[in-house]
Amino acid sequence: MKHFSLTTNFSERIFQFWWLLLIGGFIGGIIAFITAFILISPVYLAEAKMSIVINFKEVGHLSQYEQDQMIGNVINLFETNEIVEPTVALINDDNVSITEFRNSCFIERQVNTLFFRCVSNNSSLSQKWANNWAKNAYEKLSEAYGHALMYEKLKRVQDTYESCVERSYFVFPTSADCQKILPDQTSLEQLADEIEYERLLSKNIFPGFKFSEIILAEQPQKIVRNNTNAFVLSGSLFGFLLTLGFLYTKKNESK
Repeated sequence: MKHFSLTTNFSERIFQFWWLLLIGGFIGGIIAFITAFILISPVYLAEAKMSIVINFKEVGHLSQYEQDQMIGNVINLFETNEIVEPTVALINDDNVSITEFRNSCFIERQVNTLFFRCVSNNSSLSQKWANNWAKNAYEKLSEAYGHALMYEKLKRVQDTYESCVERSYFVFPTSADCQKILPDQTSLEQLADEIEYERLLSKNIFPGFKFSEIILAEQPQKIVRNNTNAFVLSGSLFGFLLTLGFLYTKKNESK
């Protein structure tokens, strides 16, 4: 009963001094904002973007996981060294390394839009990074998507041929007639090799979505400080908890 009484009294004290908790959280946020202003270096943020829309009429119903996986494969392609290394080479600056690029540039997805975002203390450099990355990514995605379409086409031919052969054991056409299904009298082994070749060049990209031309980044004019919002939120929470502890301590001292 004593524990229940202490808990009740503390709850009453919180309701009584709720305004003090708000002030504590506000002061904590202000201190965190000033600290972030001092500690976090200002940068310029440039962003190019591309929209990707899944064609459900073509692929049918997909779960949210399958949709995320399809778009995730595209993002993974954009982040590979196969795309990042040529992008850094296009920048044509000996002072820019792949590590620095990866630390300064990232992809963010918002619903059906992918943002190529790059930060730098030089506004023109952040713009150059974002645009080069986006243009190179678009080119590679177009190539991979073309191979993905060819892979699907050849795979359908292979499946049709195999179904024809299975049926030929019981009804017409004969297995010899099924050979006509293969393009240009290609052997089944050659078809399998072509399928594997197209699969590798598709880079784990599956057809069934449309992607837009790149919208290039404009040269940023305003500086930003990354993670400032998270800094302020953490400061506000810390101030709130600190004030809560203060009220609890005062309650015990008054006993």
